[in-house]
Amino acid sequence: MSHTDSVTTAATLAALLRDLDGEQPRDPATLLAAFAGHADREPDALAVRDGEIWLSYGELAERVDALAAALVEHGVGPETVVAVSLPRSAELVVAVHAVLAAGGAFVLLDPATPGDLQRRTASLAAPTLILTTDATPHPTGFPVLYTDATVDITPGELPGPGADNPAYLVVDVVASAAVVVGHRAAQANSCWRQRLCGIGLGDSVLWHAPLTGQAAVGEMLLALQTGATLVVSPSAVLADAIAETSVTAACFDQAQLAELAALPDAEERLDSLRVVLGSGGSLLAKTAAALREVSGATLWHVYGRPETAGEFVAHEVTGADLEVVPFGSAADDVELLILDEHLCPVADGEIGELYVSGVQLARGYVGRQATAATFLANPIGPVDDRMFATGDLVRRRPPGDAWTAEIEFVGRIDDGPYSRCVGLPDELLLDEFEAQAAATPFDPAVVHAPSDGPTSIITYGDLDRRTNQLARHLTALGIGPESAVLVDVPRSIEFFVAMYAVLKAGGAVVPVVTTVLPPIVDPALVLTIAAREHLGTYDIPTVTVDRVALAAYSSEPIARSEHRTPVLTQHPAIVLFPPGSTHSVTISHAAAVHRVTAMQARHHLTTRDVYLHQAHIGDTTAWHGYLLPLRVGATVVLTEPPDPTRLAALITSYGVTTTDFIPFHAPPAGDRLYRTSDLAHTEIEGTPTVLAHLSTLIRKGTP
Repeated sequence: MSHTDSVTTAATLAALLRDLDGEQPRDPATLLAAFAGHADREPDALAVRDGEIWLSYGELAERVDALAAALVEHGVGPETVVAVSLPRSAELVVAVHAVLAAGGAFVLLDPATPGDLQRRTASLAAPTLILTTDATPHPTGFPVLYTDATVDITPGELPGPGADNPAYLVVDVVASAAVVVGHRAAQANSCWRQRLCGIGLGDSVLWHAPLTGQAAVGEMLLALQTGATLVVSPSAVLADAIAETSVTAACFDQAQLAELAALPDAEERLDSLRVVLGSGGSLLAKTAAALREVSGATLWHVYGRPETAGEFVAHEVTGADLEVVPFGSAADDVELLILDEHLCPVADGEIGELYVSGVQLARGYVGRQATAATFLANPIGPVDDRMFATGDLVRRRPPGDAWTAEIEFVGRIDDGPYSRCVGLPDELLLDEFEAQAAATPFDPAVVHAPSDGPTSIITYGDLDRRTNQLARHLTALGIGPESAVLVDVPRSIEFFVAMYAVLKAGGAVVPVVTTVLPPIVDPALVLTIAAREHLGTYDIPTVTVDRVALAAYSSEPIARSEHRTPVLTQHPAIVLFPPGSTHSVTISHAAAVHRVTAMQARHHLTTRDVYLHQAHIGDTTAWHGYLLPLRVGATVVLTEPPDPTRLAALITSYGVTTTDFIPFHAPPAGDRLYRTSDLAHTEIEGTPTVLAHLSTLIRKGTP
């Protein structure tokens, strides 16, 4: 895959694609090339139908030229981004293609969505300006150009995109990510879809998908990259829109397909459809069968992601798909790899994670160093070849009498039950905590309830921000993978801050439970607090957690590329020294993820759970209590091992639903997580009652 930037200049769309002799096209691997080609060859063909507004390819190209010149005058060109805030309309089609003609990349803002969502989308995309109208709601704080702006153009003023320049962005506000899709990838995807579906001149494509997602871009390109007509949906009711417009092609998700197939007059309403693309996820065989009963349209099951410029697999659904509709086969110039946790290929029929390699891969993410963590080097490909980790668990089914060898979807890698089947994902220990902190920043994460002294609380958001800052400080001091960091902090919120910061920096947490230095080789650093009486007794660098100045460090999420060297699943996460032992217990990221994932699959903790952590800091069997609850949004109540009377009071006061019992109270075998909801909702006054309840739980082995 080439990474060479290419820039062309010309006065009009037609000229953009010709060299000095007017014969050979330049940079054909761009979205502008196919569109301008249709405008040049078939100027009278209908390009857009928007109610009473009908634009031919020639008319559309003329309007695109004029607006593109205004965009260039306002600084738009290759490697710039323009946010387009317009309702779904012919005007939006003009605006998008004008951005492409100016050489820029577009990102769609939906003016019908809340203002806060538009602002967050624009912030993630970082546009040069916003293209909109005076009457359309749009985010403030960015330069604005209205679509009625015009300038006089002369030859040489209109830059065009190169194949390796960005074409468009797709923003996922929830994930705080903006995917950058290049022209080469987008054009390759469009060519493949045209060949797959046979859509072209004379066809019409319904434009109805939400404007903020990949699907809306895909529908537009499916029409205007193939010479077909893009039809703006006149109704929010899909069946009405299809019947009213008589479109020949449309894209639907599984729920929409099921709804359309179940209509009593479905056969009449869907009669115009010639090609249907079923996208969005795994398609149920019964849904496909129901649609085939009411429509003669060819049904393609397709699946893709913004990171792959749209669909990268397809399967033509037939009567042979009685039980499972597979993902399908790879797109042109796309390689599908099914790999295990060590990035080694799995045998046919075995489950592994799906990786995608080839020309259709997006360039990466805007302003996010997470690109390097998601777009990995292809271990079995040529030098510099990349692959995208989809997070999908699949298997390649062997060919049968009625089907070819294709990919079948099994599940997502972030489900516990599937990860225990295929081995561990390439996942670090705090990934789910960071996602939880982003989702519920104001929820309580840790409550410290000491037997003497005031109670203190830290939220998910505050814990995440503080640990990000401290982790960056540790990284600046040289902490990274294989670095052992002594955590000499008593049971407190500060212990969580210290522990999570070390893990985020990539180091290994070594809890110190006495004033005696654990027998480990070359500890890199010690974390402590000012109140520790023996502060400064270690002959190694020391960081005092509650005194170190962290204001200069960013509190934003830490990208994996910020680490000095990559943090791998086999790197140590926690090193424990059982009391009286001279041998350590090293827990790798992989082992820790496996432990907490397996426990979560059995115990199903949720955001409503309150976990009481009462084990000693150095306990070699209860360390999961520092990690598991905060991966799922639960609250940790931290206290020293209480007597039965105080245990009952804590359970009642904080609504504790889950805890671990130390070996004195419970059998030592296996993980010792217990539900205490029977206690939490019962008024307990005396020690005998508490002991009776506890002994009952232990005897029953209550999960």
